[in-house]
Amino acid sequence: MNLDERIEQSATYSSFRTSLDIAMGAIYIILGVILVSLKQFGALELSTTSAWVLGSAMILYGAFRIYRGITAIGALRRTRNRNTRR
Repeated sequence: MNLDERIEQSATYSSFRTSLDIAMGAIYIILGVILVSLKQFGALELSTTSAWVLGSAMILYGAFRIYRGITAIGALRRTRNRNTRR
């Protein structure tokens, strides 16, 4: 396998990974919001503090995953621009 093929495969994997980060981040945020809202309606048997802590942690982690995906997309674009200039 030559260097160009490795770069192309690496770019494909990186693109998949960033998409996965963004999708999973959105899922974590949605689940965190659902967890907190279910507790507000009384449909969940968790203490209020536990529901808020767990829901907030899920929302923060989801935001972190989305941030990581967006920064990886920027890095991937910069890498592709550098490779096309050569």
